[in-house]
Amino acid sequence: MASKTRNPFAQALGLVLQATRDRMGGISSSDIAASLGLAASHYRMVEAGSAVLQPSRAIRIIQTFETIEFVPLCQILVAIQLIDSARQVQDMQAVASLIKEVSPGMGGLLRRFEGLWDVIEDAEPAEVARRITELGIDTELYTFLTTEPATLTSEEIRNFMTPTYEHPISGQLYDKIGNILQGVAPFYLDTVLQLIDNLKHITPRVTAGELARWEGSHKNRISYIIGVVRKPEIILDVHTFDYTFLWEANFRRMVLVHRDPPRTQGGSVSEQIAGCLRSKFQGERVKYESLLKDFESVIGGKLLVRHGEHSGERIDRLLQHQGMAMNNLWFYIMTTGYVVPFIDNAETGASPSDLFGTSLAYDETCERIALVRELLNDVGIKLA
Repeated sequence: MASKTRNPFAQALGLVLQATRDRMGGISSSDIAASLGLAASHYRMVEAGSAVLQPSRAIRIIQTFETIEFVPLCQILVAIQLIDSARQVQDMQAVASLIKEVSPGMGGLLRRFEGLWDVIEDAEPAEVARRITELGIDTELYTFLTTEPATLTSEEIRNFMTPTYEHPISGQLYDKIGNILQGVAPFYLDTVLQLIDNLKHITPRVTAGELARWEGSHKNRISYIIGVVRKPEIILDVHTFDYTFLWEANFRRMVLVHRDPPRTQGGSVSEQIAGCLRSKFQGERVKYESLLKDFESVIGGKLLVRHGEHSGERIDRLLQHQGMAMNNLWFYIMTTGYVVPFIDNAETGASPSDLFGTSLAYDETCERIALVRELLNDVGIKLA
């Protein structure tokens, strides 16, 4: 009889539980086992991926690991049981595909396993564990388990069009698209569907000037801007972007997180931005006279800058786009709650011909929102 392959989902969960235990101050596995009502030896097997936690333990798990959320945990425990019913790798892979179909929100996590299936049949458990870490499966699983699930009313679901900061939902766009198409004459319907299908394969190119014009025409509809940049010097350019959205009544806060330290020591980055803006406004006093009156209070109250010096790895992940390392990510959170993202490779002194900027696709936006929320938590920022 063929031996059963160890469940890679159980191994990944074991690694996450072990890492979470370390985050809790290195609490012993015996203490965790007691909290879960398990024998110490059994819990050690859970962390090693050779034993499976039953869904009946879900409440005890979230009581023990306070950062883990109940609903995603239950999804993972059930997925582990489904995978565990398969004996061979190809059967596990087939079950994982079915799970992805019925639970699109798990798609990002399940795609990470695609690089694992070829090795788990013959590799030793320790090698599989290393591969899980190399593929980022454990990191993705931790994010999934600790992200509060979206709770939408039926009305919100009917009107759901794009991801929001609070609800980074991937998957289908629910039935608002259907409601829109319902008003289209059948004669045009095929053309509309063909246009939508074609747009999926077109990557929008956005220059700095085009983004500035978009920002200017929508500034009264923006409530937050989150910028994640590699080098802080890029946000000192006040010629293309003049920051006047800060004075809009609907605008609440701009949050900027930079990965690298500033090249010059001329005060903090926020002080340098304020200095550049003040010089610009004073140089064009006729145009900006009204903004200079409350300049200090607006800049102090609506502009927040942090150095992500201990979050370099997370920022690098945020600035990856289709295998390319980019330099800047911008999230515009509209007054409706919807998020409009842009990512680019702009840097000071670079030729305009080398600039590449684009808006992210739907699923990529959802993934980035989850990462941005973690980054802001790292640097001690919570959007009101």
